[in-house]
Amino acid sequence: MAFAVVERAGTIVLNDGEELDSWSVILNGSVEVTYPDGKAEVLRMGKSFGVSPTMDKQYMKGVMRTKVDDCQFVCIAQQDYCRILNQVEKNMQKVEEEGEMVMVKEHPELDQTGTRKGHIVIKDTSERLMMRLVEEPSVVDPTFIEDFLLTYRTFLCTPWRVCRRLLEWFNDPSLRDKVTWVVVLWVKNHFSDFDGDPLMTGFLEEFKSNLKREQMGVYLRLLNITCAAKAKRRLMTLTKPSRESPLPFVLLGGSEKGFGIFVDSVDSRSKASEAGLKRGDQILEANGQNFENIQLSKAMEILSNNTHLSITVKTNTNFFLFKELLTRLSEEKRDGALHHPKTGDIKKVSRYSISDFAVDVEQVTGLEKVNKKSEANTVGGRNKLKKKIFGKTGISILPQKPYNDTEIGQSQDDSIVGLRQTKHIPTALPVSGTLSSSNPDDVLQSHYYIVDFTSTPDLPDQVLRVFKGDQQSRYIMISKDTTAKEVVMQAIREFAITATPDQYSLCEVSITPEGVIKQRRLPDHLSELADRIQLSGRYYLKNNMETQILCSDEDAQELLRESQISLLQLSTAEVATQLSLRNFELFRNIEPTEYIDDVFKLQSKTGCANLKKFEEAINQETFWVASEILREKNRLKRMKLIKHFIKIALHCRECKNFNSMFAIISGLNLAPVARLRATWEKLPNKYKNLFQDLQDLFDPSRNMAKYRNVLNSQNLQAPIIPLFPLIKKDLTFLHKGNDSKVYGRVNFEKLRMIAKEIRNVSRMASVKVDPALVFRTR
Repeated sequence: MAFAVVERAGTIVLNDGEELDSWSVILNGSVEVTYPDGKAEVLRMGKSFGVSPTMDKQYMKGVMRTKVDDCQFVCIAQQDYCRILNQVEKNMQKVEEEGEMVMVKEHPELDQTGTRKGHIVIKDTSERLMMRLVEEPSVVDPTFIEDFLLTYRTFLCTPWRVCRRLLEWFNDPSLRDKVTWVVVLWVKNHFSDFDGDPLMTGFLEEFKSNLKREQMGVYLRLLNITCAAKAKRRLMTLTKPSRESPLPFVLLGGSEKGFGIFVDSVDSRSKASEAGLKRGDQILEANGQNFENIQLSKAMEILSNNTHLSITVKTNTNFFLFKELLTRLSEEKRDGALHHPKTGDIKKVSRYSISDFAVDVEQVTGLEKVNKKSEANTVGGRNKLKKKIFGKTGISILPQKPYNDTEIGQSQDDSIVGLRQTKHIPTALPVSGTLSSSNPDDVLQSHYYIVDFTSTPDLPDQVLRVFKGDQQSRYIMISKDTTAKEVVMQAIREFAITATPDQYSLCEVSITPEGVIKQRRLPDHLSELADRIQLSGRYYLKNNMETQILCSDEDAQELLRESQISLLQLSTAEVATQLSLRNFELFRNIEPTEYIDDVFKLQSKTGCANLKKFEEAINQETFWVASEILREKNRLKRMKLIKHFIKIALHCRECKNFNSMFAIISGLNLAPVARLRATWEKLPNKYKNLFQDLQDLFDPSRNMAKYRNVLNSQNLQAPIIPLFPLIKKDLTFLHKGNDSKVYGRVNFEKLRMIAKEIRNVSRMASVKVDPALVFRTR
């Protein structure tokens, strides 16, 4: 191929009657062809022109001129063009039935010797594509199942057609393993297809019943674990007419039985049922209070005493814990006595309670020891933490989610090598097989771990500063799930108070911008304390038997002054890290199906909410940059802000956060900022050169070749936050540039290309270590 650029509009590319010697595609810009009869035709990006696939001499009809600047073309010589198309035609095979073409497949050459193994479906009917799910996997098309499960929604109006065929094929013993593998892969890759859909959930339950009937225990456990690992949290808001009104649902479980809080039944006519609450759901949190380790009576008290309920629930599609809870309760009822679980039982329940499944006992025991040791860990006389570092707010110093950073020393990012390894291992379950392959024959050949990020061990990963009325303070290490009552107990030990914990409570004191002091007592079971505290707030240990002013007017004014922070006071590296974490969280939450729904404009029940949030982030950050600069009236400070943002963009590049880096550059290039000539003249030349280097990376010429080369670099390891507008452009180009159906058949080659692009993008968000640690290290 030859790459050609015509820089100026109006340039003649081909004259009338000129001999053609190549076939060309327009990569950027547009051209106009004026024919001898006076008619004109405009060819835009993606269109082709030139020779037809023959070696005969051919001539241009009309005059072709560029319509815009920077028109880009890729050209293929006539001889090469004919050879390529003839080779493709030679490898193509059309399958006909009753005189009608039903399938087109290609036999690609795998090596230089011309060996052909297997075939790739190019075009086919939807029914035949479904049948390929249970055919022998092709060496040359190993990702067919994954591609189909992602893209079937573009040519099938409902997934139930696939479900029905899978249930039919399951009755054939020779296809049973393959069908099961397809279902497991479907649940793992696209759990959103099942979550919240009664029809699809019913299919899963029926399929599990079939596995149980056929005594396929290994596959049943694998499917159950996959469902549990993929289940997501949901937030719902409920209201009651009064506190005396009964709850519209019945609860089971509780920490006294070694379980969480589960919904046993829901009134079908209630608002709770309309909100989506259903039997088997686990309540994780209510009104900010953690329900994962709470007694049933206490949970009922909290729910009953509030008229407005904000409840976080998790759908237990596999019903593992819920079914075990029901079994435990039936045993208690039959035996006529309460069953008091052992400590080991409780720990086993938190790991999905698979009584007949192999679990690393030493790993669980070690984790228990770490938990017990860390719960007693507070920062007092042993560790002097500087006020400058921790201030008055809770600061997360360890991963919020239990990523396995035992592999961090093996990272190919040289800047990460050598970091201290942690003994903390996330809750994981060994599963036979690898879920990343479409080949069901490999299901028992390797050892795979599904990491349960939802079952967070109670390890201290945050620091909280607690005050007394005399303004003395202590730093206390807590976890996200540490309750206010537990903080009180630790604070009493740190302050060496001899009174019992029942005499004290944790209070939050906050100062409004008008200087009004607000004080409130926190509920004993309130958790996520570090996330709740404001910059103008403090936590105080208060004696319930005394009436005292915790924060004086002088202290309040000082606290209010300390809470006023400008952007220039913040570390550029930390701002870049926080931008990267925010963008990565949005990027990681995008389901692969959202790309399909967005590109094909499909109306699905899940929608593209996560993708839209990530799409909006770049605009938010762009206008944030401009707003911060333009609201500053002092010219010198404006220059410092521009310098500050250039530093942040440099750190974003080091973090591989190309999305925020592009947003900052775009913000600095917005007309209201770019025309501040006096401000830019004060900027040191060093930073002008750095800014130019940053802009060069996103040079739009040659389809952003510089950026693509950096992104495709072999030593660039996840996590990576790519430039979203370019992702959308590439997917749209693949969609618009290829027909979805050819001769009435599904153009699966197009869907395969789109699936490959989405798979490459999703791989950038696939990490085994805590992203916060990686971003800070970079």
